[in-house]
Amino acid sequence: MRVGFVTCVHPFYELPAVISHRQEAVAALEAAGVEVVVTETPHDVQQAVEIAARLKGSVIDVAVLFFCTWVAEPITLALARELMDVPMLLWALPYLDRDIPMPSPISGLTASGSNIRRLGKHFAYAIGPVNPETMEKVTGALKAGAAAGALRRARFGLIGDPCPGMLDVEADEVGLGKSLGVTTVHLELDSVLVAAPQDTGAAKRLMALAGGGMDIGEETLADNLRLYAAIKELTRVNRLDAYCVRCWPELRDQHKITPCTAHALMAGEGIVSTCEVDLPALITTFVLQRLAGTPAFNFDVTGYLEMEGAIQFAHCGAAEPSLAEGPETVRLRAHMRTGTGATVEFAFKQGPVTLAKLLRPVDGRLRLFVAQGEAVPPHGEVRGSVATVRPEPSAAAFMDKMMGEAVEHHIALVYGTWTRELRHFCDFTGVEYLPLSQ
Repeated sequence: MRVGFVTCVHPFYELPAVISHRQEAVAALEAAGVEVVVTETPHDVQQAVEIAARLKGSVIDVAVLFFCTWVAEPITLALARELMDVPMLLWALPYLDRDIPMPSPISGLTASGSNIRRLGKHFAYAIGPVNPETMEKVTGALKAGAAAGALRRARFGLIGDPCPGMLDVEADEVGLGKSLGVTTVHLELDSVLVAAPQDTGAAKRLMALAGGGMDIGEETLADNLRLYAAIKELTRVNRLDAYCVRCWPELRDQHKITPCTAHALMAGEGIVSTCEVDLPALITTFVLQRLAGTPAFNFDVTGYLEMEGAIQFAHCGAAEPSLAEGPETVRLRAHMRTGTGATVEFAFKQGPVTLAKLLRPVDGRLRLFVAQGEAVPPHGEVRGSVATVRPEPSAAAFMDKMMGEAVEHHIALVYGTWTRELRHFCDFTGVEYLPLSQ
């Protein structure tokens, strides 16, 4: 992660304490593994414009404005205007000298924040000295900003149209492009059916990850992984960062193949996918994967387990095998209902998880539904990719929020607790944060 770091002070104040605070902040960011592009402190608007141009040329993920005193507001406004498409974090010391209240960094933060919001730019902010607690907040916000910035550079492949009858996956691509900067690339479903040899190498790699064995033949697996070769080539040629495929009815029911095993292998290579051409779900899964640095997966909501206080999430069998409790639980099987194709089946491992879904707009507003919980073992054997989760505060509250807020049926999951970062993501993008619990 690369950030641009601009110290913000009023030109009238050249105080020695500012230099030490700046050095401490930069050193703490670097110690956290952040690459910091440090600029001089701007003293007028023209200098601010020049600094912003250099930062954009450095291809930064986030711009950090570090407030140490009150500021000349035209300077910070110029920085924001020139960095309009770059996620911005406003970080202010709580005070410069508590017993000498002025000039105050909080005055600089609040004045600049009001101006920048009226400019139409969204941002996240943090208040605190350079200490471990503040650095945890700042680095979390920077991860969220980097994810928001990655969306603006990402290319999402939509291979085929949404599956029949799924109105709740249809999306306003133009609106998403304006709000989040995403680029969509439409590809014909036939593009994954190009003639390709059976991929025995990919089949052997996947078999090595499936310690639970396989109920299909190696030839069947290799035949299904023709789709892997096709999808891999499509992502290369079209420079895709994520993709989704219309997997049924044509592929699964007519051609008797499924892209599930291809999705599992692509996830292991860092390429995000979702089922059934759901662009908002694909964006959500992409953001979660960027935040966590580990594979995320997109599910249907398939069971309300009231006595266990849990929700069952599942899909046919396309998750990356590292999400299983261990390789011995991973099996390669035919589709659970049709008996066609090839799937990767296992129950998800135990541990804290974050659930999220970017919702279709209501009254022109984008919202992000977010929940946290604990993945627990299922009762007995399950088919497909299955996660059993106890949401916080309860499964009943989860269903109430889904139904009350019109949350669609696809939900993305990633391991770890990322609710604070997702709230910051909403700060950076202007998406409304919709948590299950505060």
